[in-house]
Order: sequence, then structure tokens, then C-alpha cells
Amino acid sequence: MGDRAAILVIDDEEAICFAFRRYFEPRGCPVRVASTGAAGLAAYTEEPADVVFLDVRLPDVDGLEVLERLCARDPQARVIVITAYGSLETVTRAIRGRAFDYLVKPIDLDRAAELVAQAQASRHAAAAGEPPTDAATALDDLALVGRSPAIQEVYKRIGRVADTDSAVLILGETGTGKELVARAIHHHSRRCAGPFVAVNCGALPETLVESELFGYARGAFTGATTDKAGRFEAADGGTLFFDEIGELPPAAQVKLLRFLDTQTVERLGSVRPIRLDVRILAATNCDLAEAMAAGRFRQDLYYRLAVVQIPLPPLAARAEDVAPLAQHFLALRTPTGREPPLLSREAAALLEAYPWPGNVRELRNTVEHAAVASGGGPILPAHLPESVRRGPRKPAADGPSALDADIQRFVGSLPPNASYREVLEPLEKALIRRALAEAGGNQSVAAERLGLHRNTLRNKLRDLGLES
Repeated sequence: MGDRAAILVIDDEEAICFAFRRYFEPRGCPVRVASTGAAGLAAYTEEPADVVFLDVRLPDVDGLEVLERLCARDPQARVIVITAYGSLETVTRAIRGRAFDYLVKPIDLDRAAELVAQAQASRHAAAAGEPPTDAATALDDLALVGRSPAIQEVYKRIGRVADTDSAVLILGETGTGKELVARAIHHHSRRCAGPFVAVNCGALPETLVESELFGYARGAFTGATTDKAGRFEAADGGTLFFDEIGELPPAAQVKLLRFLDTQTVERLGSVRPIRLDVRILAATNCDLAEAMAAGRFRQDLYYRLAVVQIPLPPLAARAEDVAPLAQHFLALRTPTGREPPLLSREAAALLEAYPWPGNVRELRNTVEHAAVASGGGPILPAHLPESVRRGPRKPAADGPSALDADIQRFVGSLPPNASYREVLEPLEKALIRRALAEAGGNQSVAAERLGLHRNTLRNKLRDLGLES
């Protein structure tokens, strides 16, 4: 945890304050607590803390107002916001209020300790004159709903990049919400008052791509009787989003690369460059590495677009978000002034067990179906489509699954005196290493994939000698 950080907890929940004290004080970090925003501000003014944990909901004042006052008094304050739900609006305000990071309840104290160490390192870097790191924060709005570790990581990446002009490449399966992420980035950027223009590269006829994107001058071709602005000019001052960028034809790829280099376009039939102020976001569900190897996608364009990458998890990897998403979609389709239908526990369980090959888009269509079938009443299992009620296919009952067969062969190959630990420890190590690799080293996401609590995974990493 580095130096012995002095910690101030501003939260009116006694259990949370007690938990912070019980965890940090034996580790040499003194902890002071305040149950109101006013008391917290007074405590910090009297004796500044190295790290502040600040609840969003306080009995006397909005916690984000306290954040703004703390950072106004001390620009070097390191404040970690505590929230019961990492919403887009909450996180955006926290970013602008210069929060260092955030924690979602229930509090993971091991994660809190990591953030304390990072905050201390950030303070030391600032004291040494190094540029401060960006706030690591999270988001949720525009149907970006959920609190799973996987979607919270997406929120963080959106939060880091929203207020920059960097190009962003959004990766994910069909239906995971790539355009919603692009719209969230635009909505929370300095360009939010400008236009958001979306282009589906796969839906544009190849013969019309260049005229649609770059416009044309009068006389450029038969029928071009007037000048016409393209999508780039329509997005001036805002954001241009290329969906399914892997489908962009080679000639248009060259022109897009030139725009990224020069911030200018030329209409078809004209040699006059037009300077524009446009941020480029792109998304794909295909393997661009494979497309580059096959010569279908330019490598230099890929590196210009992929300055920042945001991979989106499939819905199957965030089962705990399925019911909240379903309730969100029910609320969206309910007329103002009416209560949305409730999702029964039995229906929610079926939704959470389904693998969702069509991801969030399929879930939304399923909810629409159920809402119509229910006639405005509670959503019951009978109202769900048969494919969801039937659930994922199970292995045939008359024979073992492929995994069962592999396990039987493995057990049969073991020596007679093989111990329980000798057999299972290598298997555990292999599973954990694979999960961490697939999660890009993110322990929360890896724990979710393994069906473990994050603290359980951390203990296993320590016990198996995998902490490094």
C-alpha cells in the first residue's frame, strides 16, 4: 500500500466507516470518519487527508458538491467517490469534479487498498512535477445499464476518453451496444453540442461511398447539378462514427486516412480542400487483424483509428446485468405517467440463464415480445419466447458431454497414488491463467468469468503463487 496514507471517510453508514477502520488501521493507515458533507469538509480543512473516500449520497448535501468544494480548496486532493450504482451521469460529474476514481457498493476493500496506493503514487508524481494521471471513472446512460465488473470496465474507458479528441475503436459482437458507447462518448465530450453523425459502412453501396462521405461538386458526374456536402461536413464541430469500419472500401480507407492526417476533405470533382473539426470513432465486430493480413484493411489506418480501444463484453459474460437491462427496456416502452410492468423472479432467472447469442439487441426484442404478451401485467415465464423458456441446450442425457469424456480420460491417466492437491492445483492454475489472459489481466472480470468472488480469486492467486 506504499506509505501510511491518512484516510478520511465521508459516509453516513456506520458499517462502512467501521469496515474501513477495521481494514486500514491494522495496516498502519489512520482513518477519520465524518457522517455529513459539512463535517467532512471541516475535517479536511482542519487536517487534510492523503486520500478521501466520499459517498455520493449524504444526509445534508450532494456528495459531488462536496467533491467540487474539496478540489477547489485543495487541487491535489485525492478523492475516491463511493456510489451504489456507477451511472453515466454520476461518473461524468465526478470526472469534471476531478475525482481520482470510484468504488461501487458493496465495497471491495482490497480494491480500495489498491486505489489508496495509486492515489499516493499520483500525489508523489504531482509533487515531483509529473503530469497527473486521468481520473479512472465509470459511466451509464443511453441504455448503457449494468454494474457487473465487465461493464464497469467499459464505463471507466469511456470516462477516460470522453473529454479527449483521440480516435477510438470500439470492438464487440453484434448487438453489444457499440453505437451506444460511441454516442455516450460524444454526449459527454466537449463536442456534445455539435452533431453526432453515424455511418454504417456495410449498408452503403460501394459506388456511392465516396460521394456520401465526402460530398461532391456540381458537374462531378451526370446528375450532379448542385454542390452537396458529405457526412464529414455534416459532422463538423462534432463526431463522425463509422460502424462496421471493416466494410469500408479501399478507396474510402485512403481518404479517411488522409483526413486523420490533415483534418481536410475534398469533394468529388473538386480540388479545393475543406478544413473540418471532426472527431472520428469507429466500431467493428470483425477481426481487423485478419482483414489486414488478407489485404482488405489498411494497417496504417488501423493504427490511426485504434489510438484507444474499448472492447465490449458479450451479454453472456455479464449475466447479473440482464434483469436490470430488461427492466430498463420495459421502462423505456412504457408511456410517461404509467408504471412499467414488473419482471417476475422466475422470468428473470430464465433470462439470466439464457446465453444471448444476439446480445443486448436480442434481449431488447425479447422484452418487447414479453411486454406485448403480458398485456401490461407482470412479466411471467409464460410471456417469454419459447427459445428463452427452453433455455440453452444441454448435453444429451444418453451420453457424456465432450468435457465429461475428457475428464474421464484425464482421471484414467493418473497414477494410482496421485493426491488431490497434485491433481487439482495445476488445473486451477491453468484455469486462472486463462481467465486472466482473456480478461486482459483484470482480476474482477477474470473472477466473474470463473464464477468466483474477487477476494476468493485474490486468495487463490496468493495460495497458488500466481500473484506476479
